[in-house]
Amino acid sequence: MSETILFNPGDSIGNFHDYNEAVRKGHLYKQKQRQDDDLVIVNNPSKNEEYAIFYVKDRHPEKTENSIEYDVSKKI
Repeated sequence: MSETILFNPGDSIGNFHDYNEAVRKGHLYKQKQRQDDDLVIVNNPSKNEEYAIFYVKDRHPEKTENSIEYDVSKKI
């Protein structure tokens, strides 16, 4: 069973169609920007094969009108 997390899509650091590229960019971004903040690679089940990067701290604790459920693919 995968972990589901809520985010506002406007808070994403980047969107990618290739999972490996999203992971690579996430690692590069973390090295250059904020090494102490955790990142997650997520995908929206309704948008097949589209991945986004978010800071874990930007997650929403509960459903709001601006939040969307994402499945966590990888934690960085």
